[in-house]
Amino acid sequence: MANVTWTTVENEVGSGGINKMKLMVGGALLAAAVLLLIVNAANGSTQLYVTVEEYHQRQERYEGRDLRMGALVVGDSIQYIQLTDTTSRLEFTVVDTYNNPQYEMQVVVMNEPRPDLLQHEATALIEGHVGEDGVFYVNPGGLLLKCPTRYEEADPAQHIGKQ
Repeated sequence: MANVTWTTVENEVGSGGINKMKLMVGGALLAAAVLLLIVNAANGSTQLYVTVEEYHQRQERYEGRDLRMGALVVGDSIQYIQLTDTTSRLEFTVVDTYNNPQYEMQVVVMNEPRPDLLQHEATALIEGHVGEDGVFYVNPGGLLLKCPTRYEEADPAQHIGKQ
């Protein structure tokens, strides 16, 4: 039968603490990097959703911020101007409600075609910023419209398959 003896190597026993330290430092650096990325992403790309009334009541809070606003288009205010071959300007006014249009906002969209759905009482979702002149300047591609007459409620009596 063979003789078996146990031996210890001192270098291997001492290196376990160093490996744990490297792992903790690496984990802390990774956690700090992820936290930094989250904070930078949250600060740079957030948009506030406000109404026309909320903007007028707290203008100083929204200065210099990228905003998203939902409002109704006032049809008489729509103006489309072709300034040059490549430059156009679309202007219109939006309000929160037609019943009490106490607050309104002038909107300017540059170098975009006039949407077919832009008409009186259309619901507009606009993304952009308010300039020093108090006009809402829409970001490129930041004008979305919903036509109020395009989607009408169906009559349940005419539903096919109703019993």
